[in-house]
Amino acid sequence: MNKIVSRLDDAVIVFGRFLRQAGYSVGSGEIIDAITACSHIEISNRIDFRTALKSCLVSNHKLLFLFDQLFDIYWRNPDKIENVSDILKKLYESRLAQAEMKSMKENIQDIYQKRTDGIKNSSKNEKEEESEYDIYLYSPNEQLKKKRFDSYSDSELEEAKKFINNQKWSLPKRKLRRLKPGTIPYKLDIRNTIRNNIFPSQDFIKLNWKKPKRKERPIVVLMDISGSMDHYTRILMHFLHTISSKGNKVEGFTFGTRLTRITRLIKEKNVNDSIEKINDMVKDWSGGTKIGETIQEFNLQWARRVLGNGAIVLIITDGWDTGNIKLLNKEFDRLKRSSKILIWLNPNLGYQDFEPLTAGVQIMMKYVDYFLPIHNLSCLTDLVDLFLALDFYKMPKSVA
Repeated sequence: MNKIVSRLDDAVIVFGRFLRQAGYSVGSGEIIDAITACSHIEISNRIDFRTALKSCLVSNHKLLFLFDQLFDIYWRNPDKIENVSDILKKLYESRLAQAEMKSMKENIQDIYQKRTDGIKNSSKNEKEEESEYDIYLYSPNEQLKKKRFDSYSDSELEEAKKFINNQKWSLPKRKLRRLKPGTIPYKLDIRNTIRNNIFPSQDFIKLNWKKPKRKERPIVVLMDISGSMDHYTRILMHFLHTISSKGNKVEGFTFGTRLTRITRLIKEKNVNDSIEKINDMVKDWSGGTKIGETIQEFNLQWARRVLGNGAIVLIITDGWDTGNIKLLNKEFDRLKRSSKILIWLNPNLGYQDFEPLTAGVQIMMKYVDYFLPIHNLSCLTDLVDLFLALDFYKMPKSVA
């Protein structure tokens, strides 16, 4: 009998991103709540399913009227939602443009009026002093999150680093066999139930429950530092340092023509000191790429040490390989069997005309569980959403 695999969790995650493109404020927490709500209702009942998603994903009452239309568009044919989401996004931005422009003009007039009144009431000495009036008419965060790393200016790079530092990154966890006290009915805690009800003061019996403990999954990051990845390495190294400070089970490696372990260096308290020491230690910056040879070295020397307890492996590379293709196929097969989940993050996947034409890319795609872009800040937040989904649910294999 064939096993039926449900992909409802994947569909809800993509629907949350679709609402986010349409202007809704939907984060990873709302998506997790929506998936949890779907597990407590009858999915075949369309009204209950719509109400559950609406209660979890809509936080602004002004957007309630639009939700039903988006729900019908998406759940009728989610495979063709990409073009529709782009259209809705443009419509939403154009609809807000007039209101924002009107509000901006009013704010400018108020600021100009206050400035004029301040100048009139100031004394002669104060008139000679220079005054600066900082006017912030928009928030650059949204534009910065969608801009490619390779097109950042120096000031935008610093803003992106601040965004990474201030963001709350959640690392994936795994469920243990050991239990701890909990409130959700998972397994009855017989000992505490009997202890608390030996001399009952009420007519009912209070039940005590246990729930599984959760522990951080090891994350192993293999980062390409070749010349073609030079524009992405700086910001991604900063991201690696940030997530390593959130958990103790983050292993870092760089590879180009050789493999270098940088785990100890990314644990430095100051990110600038960490990157400076990595620059001094790594000898193959901005060179060629021999992915097969470096993965072979990793499998021989480090796989047994760091790929235990359900480890997640992140490979950050554009796939341009100058090494042995047969060796690449063999070593990726071995790496896949050694890791729990294998994720390939490719910055070139952010281009609309990207096609897996090279032999190295085609070989690597056969073994990865998730093939995702990593060209802007939004991709980093999507990666954390995937981590949260892996935390609570066993997701099916998916290649984007």
